Amino acid sequence: MPTDQTAANAKARFVERMGQIMQDSGLTRIAGQIWASIVIAEDPISASELVDELRISKGSLSTNVRLLEMLNIIERRSMPGERQDFFSIRENPYAALIETQVKRTEQSAAAVAEARVGIEGERAQKNLADLEHFYTLYHKSSIDLLKVMESY
Repeated sequence: MPTDQTAANAKARFVERMGQIMQDSGLTRIAGQIWASIVIAEDPISASELVDELRISKGSLSTNVRLLEMLNIIERRSMPGERQDFFSIRENPYAALIETQVKRTEQSAAAVAEARVGIEGERAQKNLADLEHFYTLYHKSSIDLLKVMESY
């Protein structure tokens, strides 16, 4: 069984690594750190706990929590007698991520289809056809993954 210090180090490393991964993926490091902190929390975690733990401002917390809520992976909760917000992982958050990606892929595919009608040029048409093929495959694989996640 790990010591308290070993567990604390593992948690800190996970939070930092997930922040870096999210940043490398085009989101913010703080959003990744918030998400990681919520993932490993045993109970809903308060806004003030997140601010203290991550050493971030309330404004930064608010901005990044809204991003995570828009991705449908966390939810805001209230607790009886508490004035602050609490956060937890929402039910089946990874299916929600995939649903969001499916919608974006559908929008992207529609934009490409529209462009293929209005844009001329052999090279442009080939590139658009390749992009359309990518979106078709990505959409199908995302739908398949969503079905698996929803049954999980």
